Amino acid sequence: MSYAMVNWTSRRRVEAALQHEIPDRVPLDFAITLHAYLRLRQYLGLPDEHNVQADRFFEVRPALDVIAALGIDMTFVRLRKPANVTPRPPLADGTQLDEWGVGRKLVDLPSGAKLFEVTYRPWKDLHPNEIDLDGYEWPDPHAPGFTDGLAEEAQRLHHDTGLALMGRFGGPILEIGGYLRGFEQWLMDLVKYPEFSRRLLHRIADIQIALDEAGIREAGETLSVFKVSGEDLGMQDRPLFSMKVWKEVLYPVLDRRWRAARAALDRYAPRAKVMLHSDGAIRPFLPAIIASGVELIDPVQGVCRGMELEDLKRDFGDRLSFHGGVDTQYILPFKAPDEVRAETRRVIRALGSQGGLIAGPSHFIQADVPPENIVALCQTVVAEGKYPV
Repeated sequence: MSYAMVNWTSRRRVEAALQHEIPDRVPLDFAITLHAYLRLRQYLGLPDEHNVQADRFFEVRPALDVIAALGIDMTFVRLRKPANVTPRPPLADGTQLDEWGVGRKLVDLPSGAKLFEVTYRPWKDLHPNEIDLDGYEWPDPHAPGFTDGLAEEAQRLHHDTGLALMGRFGGPILEIGGYLRGFEQWLMDLVKYPEFSRRLLHRIADIQIALDEAGIREAGETLSVFKVSGEDLGMQDRPLFSMKVWKEVLYPVLDRRWRAARAALDRYAPRAKVMLHSDGAIRPFLPAIIASGVELIDPVQGVCRGMELEDLKRDFGDRLSFHGGVDTQYILPFKAPDEVRAETRRVIRALGSQGGLIAGPSHFIQADVPPENIVALCQTVVAEGKYPV
């Protein structure tokens, strides 16, 4: 398709890139946590934003003035918290429990930021035979309130901003299993008790799929991308799971969820692409992930073994697009703006040819990233991400 005379809105730019066509420039997106966001607003000279809403990971959705100032091409919509769902009673020590029965405590980080650390895992000390999956008080994905106002918000953003819209609805599957069992016990379950692990993960998947489908139905054709939550599958130097565990326990569950998302999108938002968030060295899993209908990978950690950017583009770039890529472990927190610009150029060259790239950081921007480095990344994409790269 020729785009010579196209009026390049952000949405057109993102959708062309995800079709592996050539937009005017590489699209730009990022995810950012609260403390970094507040410092960024101050650095940009923008007025204070009151009542900024952060999630349990302290991620926030950037306001439209920040998006405009930096040339960001995307924003997102989420489900609501149902107001009429009765919270679980707290534990004797005051620990608050979430909808899964998992307890968290607010802890201070050295950077000055905060994090909700998991401190209570309801099944940590139980043998699988002692766990009644059928009798547990699971979250109700059909409770009224999850989608209140979602369709209206999505339509407003779609019509008023020109931004590409990402839907983020159901939560993770594997992570919830780890929260319920405790991470160490859960990893052992995958090997010692695979049948229990499959049953548990399928039960969680049922809930997340229902939430995905509810959000996709409400947001409909406003969506350009659907983020199928996050399933961290890799460490820095290897996959987190053996190929045996992957094939026999994890992949059948995840495949069901990813295919359900694609089916819902085909019905309500056929243009939208499925994006999977997974950290780390996940290259051995990519062929199966692609076969399940995932079309976009986030956040692309090029410092991990097997995730070298040029190799990913060469081997998977005709079937997969990439979201992120600019290193958040060594470059964005600790290097000077000129080095950030050089790294951003490298990512654009490695992943951006023939479309297929939405440039941004390789994870959430955390509190240790200086605002001048965020601006350097964004300015480089906008000014130097022109095609041909």
